[in-house]
Amino acid sequence: MPNYCTECGGSLVWDRKLRMYSCKSCGMTFTETQLSKARDRKFDREDDEDGQRRRRHSEYLDWWTSSKDKKRE
Repeated sequence: MPNYCTECGGSLVWDRKLRMYSCKSCGMTFTETQLSKARDRKFDREDDEDGQRRRRHSEYLDWWTSSKDKKRE
């Protein structure tokens, strides 16, 4: 679980009575499910960005090598 608030970035503390995490800075409360979903969204977004960067790089290399091959002919 992230140990920081998804809203303000403050640190989270587990509240046994509420069975929720609460932010020390802004007071927001989160269930474990909410934090898990937020973490999954963050990692999915990072994977998407990484995948896009790799595809662009691969397309550029394909373009670069094809233009070099055409010049040799």
